[in-house]
Amino acid sequence: RDGFAALRWLVAQQTKADDGGDAYLSVIGNDGWLVRGRTAALFDQQPLEAYALVDACLDAARLARHDDVVDARESWERLAWMSFAWFTGRNDLGLSLHDPVTGGCRDDLHRDGVNRNQGAESTLAYLLSVLELRRYDDEVGGAMSARVAE
Repeated sequence: RDGFAALRWLVAQQTKADDGGDAYLSVIGNDGWLVRGRTAALFDQQPLEAYALVDACLDAARLARHDDVVDARESWERLAWMSFAWFTGRNDLGLSLHDPVTGGCRDDLHRDGVNRNQGAESTLAYLLSVLELRRYDDEVGGAMSARVAE
């Protein structure tokens, strides 16, 4: 229960709503520390953080699935997809960090756009996110893909 509560808190700290009210991930940037009572750093958002949330939310969905908590499982699945969407442009600047031509991922989201560098850590964060989502979808017999398509 404490783990679920901590993850809910972390996701809540990094979730914003667009003009239409749809939630998106706004990773806490590393351009300064997050101090209680102060505003989180908006920029220098890192792909590794988005991947970590994809992975953590899928683990939470697995645990909820084993406890037959359907609503909680689907909620964690949605949060995993929301976290993944950060890579493809559902972020504070509306810019994709994933480069479909090279398969790489830009190194960070900063106030001027995306970092042009496509380092190994960032690319692996993107690819591991894809892998984890596919693996989880296989575990649930494609049920997550069907729900996302609805």
